[in-house]
Amino acid sequence: MKTKLLFTSLLSASVVLSGCSLIKGELVRQSKSAAENKAKTADKAKTADKAKIADKTTSENNSITTKNQNSTDKVYGLNEEWIVDGQWKLKITEVKTTPDRNKYSKAQVAQVVLIKYTYENLGYKDEYQDLFLMPRTVVDGAKKVSEIYPVRSSKYPEPTPVGAISESTVGYGLSVESDKIKIYFEQFDHNAKKMQKATFEVPVTK
Repeated sequence: MKTKLLFTSLLSASVVLSGCSLIKGELVRQSKSAAENKAKTADKAKTADKAKIADKTTSENNSITTKNQNSTDKVYGLNEEWIVDGQWKLKITEVKTTPDRNKYSKAQVAQVVLIKYTYENLGYKDEYQDLFLMPRTVVDGAKKVSEIYPVRSSKYPEPTPVGAISESTVGYGLSVESDKIKIYFEQFDHNAKKMQKATFEVPVTK
């Protein structure tokens, strides 16, 4: 009888221990599974964050590109300043007709205009010459390129050192009488890495 009771007790203890082992094993498995899921979730979050950062960077780059394109495409008006940071700023203050004619010129012109503009050297330096800005191209109302027309009232620009201002008046002969003209400027910056450009469209005062 005692032997039977002892056997029954041992069997019960064995079942309990087995049950505890199974429960412990299940808890360990669940804990491991939870850790793996947490790691996967963290990896997904990191991937999502990287994707957001990449999208933001792309968006910012596109915004900068668009801004630069818009800056290049801008058309300036009368008294609007074309500013190149740390280099120079320029504005056209007046475009008016003049009755003056050069008797030594063989150019056949319908109208002569005087373009008045000023520019300031904000920091442009060059080992050969200080800042010198002059219209690259002038286009009249017939969309034809105009030539410089020398008249007595002309005041040509001079090389301008840092901190100085140049005030210039340059005559141009137009092929037709025009109510407005386009004036194009081009100039390399001081390290000659980039050609800076600006377009002005201004009315002609008669």
